[in-house]
Formats: sequence, structure tokens, C-alpha cells
Amino acid sequence: MTAVSGPLNERVHTPAVDPLLRALRRPLDSLLGAEQRTFLPFLVVSAILAAIVWVLAVRPRKKTTLLGYLFPRAVWLHPSALLDYRLIVLRGLLSFVLVVPRFLGVVTIAVAVGRSLRHTFGMTHSSLSVGWVAALFTVALFVADDLTRYLLHRLMHRVPVLWELHKVHHSAEVLTPFTLQRVHPLEGFAMAIRGAITLGLVTGLFIWLFPGRVQASLVLGVDVISFAFAALGANLRHSHVWLSYGPLLGRIFISPAQHQVHHSEAPEHYDRNYGAALAVWDWMFGSLFLTERYLRLRFGLPVGERNHSNTLGSVVVDPLRAIARRTDKPRTLVVE
Repeated sequence: MTAVSGPLNERVHTPAVDPLLRALRRPLDSLLGAEQRTFLPFLVVSAILAAIVWVLAVRPRKKTTLLGYLFPRAVWLHPSALLDYRLIVLRGLLSFVLVVPRFLGVVTIAVAVGRSLRHTFGMTHSSLSVGWVAALFTVALFVADDLTRYLLHRLMHRVPVLWELHKVHHSAEVLTPFTLQRVHPLEGFAMAIRGAITLGLVTGLFIWLFPGRVQASLVLGVDVISFAFAALGANLRHSHVWLSYGPLLGRIFISPAQHQVHHSEAPEHYDRNYGAALAVWDWMFGSLFLTERYLRLRFGLPVGERNHSNTLGSVVVDPLRAIARRTDKPRTLVVE
């Protein structure tokens, strides 16, 4: 999640960026952009956490070197992982076609919401300092973004047409940090629109509540909460490294282990742990699965469920073909 820096009033000026140039450099940006979860320093922090897991939990019971544990060939060079890497390039090129005018859209929504609230309820006056407004804005934006991610993610599983698109992500048979990029282009487009609408609505509310003082607390252009989330091991969510937060913190934050359960092909794990950062939404809506002990998981989709092969053309086209002929229902939760 990214946020807008500095005061946000009626007009915002931003330098034009060549969309084609951005599309071509997107694979590199996935490693060098602080707004990306796979930002290289974030990957390094995740590797350090994985090394701690190896020392405390893996090495005592399994003979393997640290490098062998961090970079198993069976995972990183698996055909499923190789498809993930190719999809990063493909999505970068397709972003030139499926352009979401994010910043313009956010500003348009924010200004419209701010004006509508002001017209309906009148002007507001607050004595809060800019610092407090920035803190409130950052927290509100993080919570709203996480909630809308949860809701759209859940819809991706429950609505048959959306599930055909989301199968691309769940077809991963091994997990690496770059599995984050393993999504159908139309799903990525929908997620980008969701983010723009969420940011626009929250920003518009704060423009009305605190006119002239809306900004977020930023670190390298990313709000501090999302920055901390990524820096503290979010990349392990898509990995073979089992890191659980336990039953207490697991009700508040989604641990890497909990998200790995979400990718499990076991029926008892279907429709569980939709949350991105916060587990409270899963807790509230009955989709939480706590990881109190290590589970040996198999990732991917059951036989007959997959709708594409490991080629880029198949990933893009075959889910659309599956949508055209879909008559059955999405997979359902199995409660024991």
C-alpha cells in the first residue's frame, strides 16, 4: 500500500512518467522499489528471519546447511517457480496496456468525497496537530486497505468467475517471495482499482475532517506501517519457511505459516486465512485457521481444478476460456 506525501488539497501536480518505460523496468522495480514487497532489503530481512528459524527449529531435527535451507533447488528452480519469474516480466509489459491511472483516480475520488462531505455536513474544524493527523491518516489507510484486500480476496474465492482468475495464484506448487506476482493480469487490475478507490475514499474523508493537513507518515515513499510489515518478514508468507506467531498473535496478525495454510491443497484448509496483514477480519468473519503446530503442506490445486498450464499464453488465455464455459460452483469450506 502506498500513500500520498505532503498536503493534499484541491489540486496535485505530479511529473508525467512514460508508461512504456515504467512497464519495461517493472521487473527491476520489483527488487529496487521500496513500495514493492520484494524490495531487496526486505528480502534480506526475511532471509535473516529464515536463518533464525533454521537455527532454532530446523537444524536440531534435520541435517541441512543454511544455504541449502534458504535456497533449495527443488523450490527455487521448480517449474512452478520458473513460471512466477516469467510472470513478473509479462505483468510488467501488460501494465502498459492495462493502465490504471492510480494517482489521478485517487485525487479525483478524494476531492469528490471531500467536497460531497463538506456540502452535506459543512466545514469541520479540528485542533489536532499535523503530526497527529498524519498518524491517524496512516493507521486509517492501513486498516481500510487491509479490510478491502480481505473482502476482494474472499470474493476471488467465492465468485466463480473471479475464482477462475485467482486459480493462477493458487496453482503455485511451490512458494517463493515472487509468487506474490503470480496473478492473472485481470486480477492485478482489479486489485489496483481496489487500492485506488480505498486510498481515494480515506483521503477524501480526511480532507474533509482535517482540511489542508492530510499527509501520511512515510518511509522511502511508503507508509510506515506497510513498510514495517514488509520489512519484518512478509516475504516468508510465500516461502517454504514455517514461521508461526502462535495462537495469541495469530488472532491479530496473519503469520507466514497461516498464509501458507491458505495455499494448502487440503480441503480442510479451503476458505481460510484470507487476510493480508491483519487476522482480525478472518477472526470476525469465521475464516481464521490458527497454526499452533507445524503442518506438512502440499501447495497447489487438486487434480482437475487447475485451468492452465505452465506457459505464459496459457496463464493469460485459459482462465478466460474457463470463465466462458464455467457452470459449476467454487470450492467450498469443509468443516470437520
